[in-house]
Amino acid sequence: MDLASSRPAPTAVQKPRTAVLRFSVAAMQSPQDTFASYSRLFERLEPKLEVRIELVQRRTYQEVNELLASGQLDAALVCTGGYVDLERHQPGAVEVIAVPVVHGRTTYQSYVIVPADSTARELSDLAGKRFAFTDDLSLSGFAYPSHLVRELHGEAATFFGSVTFTHSHDRSIEAVAKGVVDGAAVDSLVYDELARTSPHVRTMTRVIHRSPPYGVAPVVVSTRLRPEQRAALRDALLHLHDDPEARVALALVGFDRFVPPEADLYAAASALVVGRR
Repeated sequence: MDLASSRPAPTAVQKPRTAVLRFSVAAMQSPQDTFASYSRLFERLEPKLEVRIELVQRRTYQEVNELLASGQLDAALVCTGGYVDLERHQPGAVEVIAVPVVHGRTTYQSYVIVPADSTARELSDLAGKRFAFTDDLSLSGFAYPSHLVRELHGEAATFFGSVTFTHSHDRSIEAVAKGVVDGAAVDSLVYDELARTSPHVRTMTRVIHRSPPYGVAPVVVSTRLRPEQRAALRDALLHLHDDPEARVALALVGFDRFVPPEADLYAAASALVVGRR
């Protein structure tokens, strides 16, 4: 009898499974640009949290909200309008843990933009024209311009000749630059960054209206995530700028740093959305 053959096979050393944090970035940019922009930032966060961050992308803000509410997402950088909508319909489903500071501010605006050679000087000049929204939960790309239209002539569906939803602000900007639409409402932060880095955006589009300031897109966590995990992510984000390499990653997505949210930061956005319903 071969005793060696009866011995149990050596067991491979099992490495501890790395925890996964499922994180989404709302489609304010196209998926390709979002992945490229945020990958380096997540690489700096992972060792601080001792997790692997899985970027989960969805086409619409509503899809991201549903994943957060059901606990299928742990955290997300959500658009302001999406956050306000989630708080209205699923109060307590998420907690705001940090907000980005962009050029020293925690606010942004809705811009109405047109082709550079357009004769339009204000929104009323776009009556009967082709117009692009981003997402029906977007504050800057839908709620605010819809509010403006109602003050003028009623509803967007009858005010504009046609409307389209692009599902990202950079796509809306490109649609205006290429003359596919006659106007669009976009996030000021996305527009200003593209105008800085893409010469054709500066030369082929212009802004005809700027909204009042609203609270910038926040980082939220699902309240289904354990409290200690929420606290760890909050602390990592709030101190991320202390890491020199992380500061470079923050700059690549246009952020100075993350700070705690002010108590009334989203009050104006909430009032606008509630008044629109």
